[in-house]
Amino acid sequence: MWSRLGTGNAGAGVAALGFALGGVVVDRGALAPLTAALDEVGAAGGRASALPSLLGLPAWAVVGLGLAGIGLALSRLPAIGPARGHWRWPVTGLALGLVGVLAWVGGSLSGWRWGLSITGPSRSLAEGLLLAGADLGGWGPAMLLGIPLGSWLSARLRGPVGWRAPAASELPRRFLGGLLMGAGGTIAAGCNIGNALTGLSVLSTQSLVAVVGMVAGTAAAIRALDGEDRRAA
Repeated sequence: MWSRLGTGNAGAGVAALGFALGGVVVDRGALAPLTAALDEVGAAGGRASALPSLLGLPAWAVVGLGLAGIGLALSRLPAIGPARGHWRWPVTGLALGLVGVLAWVGGSLSGWRWGLSITGPSRSLAEGLLLAGADLGGWGPAMLLGIPLGSWLSARLRGPVGWRAPAASELPRRFLGGLLMGAGGTIAAGCNIGNALTGLSVLSTQSLVAVVGMVAGTAAAIRALDGEDRRAA
């Protein structure tokens, strides 16, 4: 959402707004007690919050098993060529990995105790703008604002960048989708970036559970939408 906003996608901007507000509602609104209760359950897990401790294996063994599982999954996926003008997936994956490492290093130098994350910074940015006394500063919100700027610079190198807006009837759907993602990401203590890209890199059990839930939910949604398309045809 934030990266597409930088390329002029107004619908992504609406979704990003909903995403930030959804996080605020869960963090400060009616669902805040649920979030606090889930945090207490997570804290009670203690050592089980790390995969090596949960499995009784050294960290290197867990990493090896994870890499083997990823390799098996990739080998079973159909080969898809890159779109014209785009990187191949191995190059993209290596670039994302490098960005993830640099985020840990850069964030730690400024006191940020986590790597790449979108949900928390989005929520912090919205709270800083909407709530008196909320902290607007910090590495996370600054990184978040840098995403649309970087995507705009990247898009601008290819040519002019103009605003593109979806049909007005689509805007409520985009906002609601962003709202649900922000609420879900806050309850899960991270979105796909915070849990999949960052949390799994530190072998977090919570992140593994969250990622499995994301994959299962996405698969169910795709099947449901495909079914609607077939019925409509």
